[in-house]
Amino acid sequence: MLLKKESPLYSFLYMKCPHCHHGDMFTNMNPYGLRHLSDMPVDCPACGQPFELETGFYWGAMYISYILTVFFSGFNVFLLWLLFGLELWALIIGNAVLLGIAFPLYFRYARVLWLQFNVRFSKEAFNKAEAQSK
Repeated sequence: MLLKKESPLYSFLYMKCPHCHHGDMFTNMNPYGLRHLSDMPVDCPACGQPFELETGFYWGAMYISYILTVFFSGFNVFLLWLLFGLELWALIIGNAVLLGIAFPLYFRYARVLWLQFNVRFSKEAFNKAEAQSK
């Protein structure tokens, strides 16, 4: 494994609890199981950290999702234009298809990032979860 479990990037990429970096944030780790796309445990299964800090907590993740979508739309359009030299209408359609395919990832990573902004890593919780997993 290239990333250390203590790394915030590890927690982000593997959709783990930002407090202990062990518990899965989603009950079904496949983001393309759309029926269970937003299903999350109430608390982290490893350390007990609540995943919804207050009612409507994940409304803030919409802003993160918007930022991710705009950033990757710009990247997608530039890449499609650079590689294929497409016209504007084709770029728009190509970008829409790519955004549709990646929607579950944007949705989940926005939630992960929003929770990481609001919950800090705890070395104590990490060590406790590490000991429990062995």
